[in-house]
Amino acid sequence: MVRGQQRRRLRRRSFVASSALVVLILITPACGSERQIGDTPAASPSPISATPTPKAKPSRTTPSPTASPSDSSAHAFLQPTTTIVAAHGCTILTPGMNGVKVKMVQRRLGLPNSAWETMDDATIAAVRRFQRKAGLSTDGVVGPLTWQAMGFREDFCFDRYQARPVLPLTATMRVRREQMIAFATSFLGDEYVWGGAGPHGYGIDCSGLVLQALYSAGLDPQPISVDKHVLPDYRTSVELYRHPRLAHVPLSAVQRGDLVFWRSNATGRVNHVAIYLGDRKVLEAVEPQVHLGSLGNRSTQTMMPEVVRPFSAAEPTQ
Repeated sequence: MVRGQQRRRLRRRSFVASSALVVLILITPACGSERQIGDTPAASPSPISATPTPKAKPSRTTPSPTASPSDSSAHAFLQPTTTIVAAHGCTILTPGMNGVKVKMVQRRLGLPNSAWETMDDATIAAVRRFQRKAGLSTDGVVGPLTWQAMGFREDFCFDRYQARPVLPLTATMRVRREQMIAFATSFLGDEYVWGGAGPHGYGIDCSGLVLQALYSAGLDPQPISVDKHVLPDYRTSVELYRHPRLAHVPLSAVQRGDLVFWRSNATGRVNHVAIYLGDRKVLEAVEPQVHLGSLGNRSTQTMMPEVVRPFSAAEPTQ
């Protein structure tokens, strides 16, 4: 696609020390923060899956889990809740930050839609130009004053959005699983935005979609949060895969409602997550939008050997 082709020729990243041009390539359904740097060019699409393979995003310190958390059975699994720990939101857009507010700033300032939703050099330069014309401090940082001057109708803190749990504590595992799927399905067709976590109409990425769907079904996988989701070096899909209080089962035993993961063939790092629907179908946020994809290895990605079963311990006690 034109947007994908443009992004593979992206400009220099501000936090890359070398002066060489960083070549961004397709690795993953650029999920909730899963793009990487320094990978080899993507091969032609794999016959295993017709799902498009998305592209890579720079990252400096993303950990490299290639196996499940050790001895997760030693920890109590997450239990259902009717209250999600409130997000702070109000994120100041400093260099490297990602997400929906960055996208809004980029488009308000006339940057091309091909730009990653990251506070990179070009975005910061555009913000400084705007601040200079508006008589503001030209620091290239978007806080409440610059946000207001740009004329957005949305409050600066609207990024504290979290889906509300809608089920009672007595809801069964099956009911929770179906609520998670129903919530995520309601995002079908929504725009893919790097670091996005909703709400509807603003854009979302793969792990942002999964995180909000879990909230809706009454599971809060702390310390993972929407606040951390937008940080430059935070990778929500990595954190979901290695969460010590989420149950892991073999990929061969995958069931409807499980979270399935892929890793980059080039780096070995987890870089995508989707919700398994059954019949080898998955629901995922992949550029350009949330859509239905297929289970299986992809041209630059291999499925992780285990899946996460978020509601394995969610049956109510009588």
